[in-house]
Amino acid sequence: MTLMNIFLALALALLVSTLVLAALVRLAPRAGLLDHPGERRRLHREAVPRVGGLAIFAGLLASLGVGPSLTAAEGWGLAGAALLVLVGALDDRYQLGPRVRLLAQVGAGLLLTLGGGVVITDLGDLLGNGPLTLGAWAVPFTLVAVVGLINAFNMVDGIDGLAGGIALLALGSLLLFLPPGSGLALGLVGAMAALVPFLVCNLDLGPARSKVFLGDAGSMLLGYLIVWGLIVASQAPGGLAPVTALWLVAIPLMDTLAVMGRRLRQGRHPFSADRGHLHHYLARLLHSPRGALLLLLALASLLAGIGLAGQVWGWPEAVSF
Repeated sequence: MTLMNIFLALALALLVSTLVLAALVRLAPRAGLLDHPGERRRLHREAVPRVGGLAIFAGLLASLGVGPSLTAAEGWGLAGAALLVLVGALDDRYQLGPRVRLLAQVGAGLLLTLGGGVVITDLGDLLGNGPLTLGAWAVPFTLVAVVGLINAFNMVDGIDGLAGGIALLALGSLLLFLPPGSGLALGLVGAMAALVPFLVCNLDLGPARSKVFLGDAGSMLLGYLIVWGLIVASQAPGGLAPVTALWLVAIPLMDTLAVMGRRLRQGRHPFSADRGHLHHYLARLLHSPRGALLLLLALASLLAGIGLAGQVWGWPEAVSF
């Protein structure tokens, strides 16, 4: 992948996602892709289009057109992404519920693992006793990791800019460790560029003030792309240490584990809805969702920086873990 490819991918993804986003904002009322006040614990006062994920996926697809043909494995992975975007958009429209989303996530994970061969086989030297290999448990463990991180990004999408900001940080870090000529790397470049117009609208930074949300299509897509990149980068010889991958997505993982653990202790379904996420607590504490966003993005950057420092400076993986 040459610098020209990267530049063209960035420019094309940015242009296409901007145009698609503008078109979808106008079509959202007729398509029923609106988040109305009071739905799903929302705090906004007006109906907001849930079309960010569709625009990001369009930008990603556009970026792939300037690079080499996708490998068969990458094609299977992209099929998993398309499945999540389709089911996520239908859920945004018809509110299909967590069971249907879970089936889609497992389906995408199977396409990625059994079709694309993207599997976690080695967890690295987490305990200081040598590499932990998974053997026959590799595919089941990978499926749990894929579904887990998809849900982590779905759950962290609770205040404006948080899921997109953390995704931008994780994707940028991942590009340091992925093969530069791969279709996956080019797709992640496109996803990063496509996130920019979404974040401008989501955070009300543009002159038009056309606010949009990611929707389930967007949050699941981002989680899937990141876990796909993390697996590929961490299983390549001399690539990202598996434990470093945890640092790059520390905020979504810690928040999801804490919330689901609390719900189970209370005898509730782990996917039941509430306002007990870290971003909710911080928004109430600071009396400002924007303040909570800035604090969490700073913390996510710090944690990712610590993990990357350990990778570069060769800290023992057991210490990083």
